[in-house]
This record gives sequence, structure tokens and C-alpha cells, in this order.
Amino acid sequence: MSNSTARPLDGLLVVDFSQIVAGPLAAMVLGDLGARVVKIEPPSGDAARQLGGRPVDGYQGMFESFNRNKESIVLDLHEAHDRDVARALVDEADVLIESSRVGVMDRLGLGDAVMRERNPRLVYVTISAYGEAGPNAERGGVDVAIQAESGWMSITGDPDGPPTKLGSIPIDAATGHVAAQGALAALFARERSGRGDTVRVSLYDVACHLHAHDFTDYLTQGWVAKRTGNFPAATTPSGVYETADGSMVLAAYMPHHWAVALDILDDDELRTDPRFATMKDRIRNREVLLPKLQAVMKRRTTAEWMAAFGRARITSGIVRDTGEVAESEQFASSRLALRMVDDDGREVTAIRSPARYDSFAAARARPAPRLDGHRDAVLGIPAAGSEVPA
Repeated sequence: MSNSTARPLDGLLVVDFSQIVAGPLAAMVLGDLGARVVKIEPPSGDAARQLGGRPVDGYQGMFESFNRNKESIVLDLHEAHDRDVARALVDEADVLIESSRVGVMDRLGLGDAVMRERNPRLVYVTISAYGEAGPNAERGGVDVAIQAESGWMSITGDPDGPPTKLGSIPIDAATGHVAAQGALAALFARERSGRGDTVRVSLYDVACHLHAHDFTDYLTQGWVAKRTGNFPAATTPSGVYETADGSMVLAAYMPHHWAVALDILDDDELRTDPRFATMKDRIRNREVLLPKLQAVMKRRTTAEWMAAFGRARITSGIVRDTGEVAESEQFASSRLALRMVDDDGREVTAIRSPARYDSFAAARARPAPRLDGHRDAVLGIPAAGSEVPA
């Protein structure tokens, strides 16, 4: 196994105009793979610098999470001089990432057609809320609004409760990874064609794709997905159950798993009731089965159930909070915590990108940059013949 310090995108330059989560995450993924990432920020900075719970002592958790290994320069793109500086940087770039509303970059003279005319090898990644067509094309959007518009809230929550948002910001994060995937595909294609491309990703498209099976059901059969709380509609029994001292997940819906689970559950009614005999029976009679199973699960503790199901290789899991996850043996074994220290001794511990590679090792990670903290280094990027305006 080789573990070289050389990384796949060493020598490539990414210019990141994006803010908040999706675009910055995409740029960070490329940075983790070796690219030099220059983050262009407005005078007030990326809005993510102001977000996050319980800010203290200048800590910017949202910003730190998606902006490591970058250099920051402030450019006011409403000023002609700073737009010239931006264009000169992009002239030398391999990838540009932006997440403005549709049409903004064109109006600034930084759209994909103009920039690739100047730099034909440029991969231009544009992230929008709803894409560039349709009645919502010019609307902005954030994760929670896209959850509403894409159907996610309609299927999240208890059946008799209100629509509910997903925890955290999964649509933003997934969009960032899709955008990074698109950038990598375009870079690979460029090696064959010599030409760059435009990659268009929208939060809306990604959000719909993340529950593609629900749309397949509707488009093929006319079935509208409904809220089912902590119990998936397509599999029974599978879901979250209260135990004598907490909560846990049990997924024992396959016939061979259910047969083994019945021995562990040791309940005559579950074993003999003909309404639960087959997988189809259990799905059809889930409203009867689930309360009975819940009553059984409350007879023993989470640890007792986990041990029994674990020995039988039945899928189960403990419901944990983020602190419990971060302190767990599995989290440590996965080496997810990423400790970073910048040149002035500021220390941040974040979480690494999920992909790992046998052929190269990640470079030492640097925390997210100070606002405009790399101006001199960034202004030295443009090559002779495309000098930054004085």
C-alpha cells in the first residue's frame, strides 16, 4: 500500500466565490484532494462567519466546518477594480465555484461564457436554489425552504403531526458533495478534451433526488408518500423503539431476520398471530404490529436488547446525541476528528471528509482562514501577462 504525500489535485487552483455551506463544502473537498483554494469574500465576509449556535470568543463553527485549507481575500465585486482582480485570478484557475442567485455572476461580468472565453480550460461550477429554468429560477433558497419545496417536510414527522424539518442541513451538505463530484468529472473530461465545462447543480434537484424512490412511486403508480414518523412505510418492523431506559433502532423486516428476532423477543403473541406471518402481512398490519412490538421492547434495557440482537446479527442501533457519538469508540476508530492548528496557534477540531484513499495521505489540515488573511499571497497568483490591476 502506497501512502504518498502527493494528492490527486496538487497544482490545481480553485477560486471559490460561494458562501454558507454547499459551495464552500464543494471547494473544501477539492482542497482536501490537493487543490489550492482561494476564497473570495465580500467586505462583510462569508455570511457563515456569523452563523452557528452559541458563538463565543470569535468561534465560527459553521464557517470552520466547510472552509479549511483555504486562503481568503476580500474583493468587493461591485467595484470595477476588484472585479478585474477577480477575473485575473480566474484566468489562472482550474475550477470556479459560485452560489449566487441566477444571473448575478453574468451581471458582474464573471459568468461562465465570459470566463471560459478568457480561460478555455476552466471548469465552472454554479450552484443555485432551483436551477436556471422554471418559475422559481430567480428565487433564492436555503436548506429549510428547499426541504419544504421538495417534499421532504411532507414525509417527515408523525402521521398526525405537522410537517417537520430534517435535522441539521442535509440538503446543503449533499449539494456540496454533488457539486464536488461534478467538478471532478469535468476535470477528468478536460484531460481528454482539453476543454473546460459548466457544471450546474441546484439544491432543489439534489433534494428531490435524495428521495428518488418516492418520486418513482408517484410517477409510475400515482402514490403520494406520507409521513410515517419513526417507522418507514416500506419495511416493517423497522424503526425507533423505546426501551426500559432509552431508545434504539431495530430493523428485522427480512423473513430470516424476523424469525431470529422472534426468538429474542420471546413473545407468544408476536410469534403466533397470523397477521404477522409473512413480510407482506407485517407491512399490511403494521398499525397492529408496531404497538405490540413497542410494548415488548420496553421490557428490557437498551444494552440488553443491543447485546441480544448483536449476537444474532440483527441490525440495531442506539439513539445517541452528538456528544455521545463523538466520545464513542466507533468515532475514534473511524478517525473522524480532525485537529487543526493555524500559524498563530488557534486550534480547531472538526470532522474529516468521509472518503479515504490508500494511495495518498492527507496533508496537514489548516483551519478556516481569517477574513482577508491571505491577500498578499493571493495577489501573487496571476501569471505574467495577466497581472492584477494596481
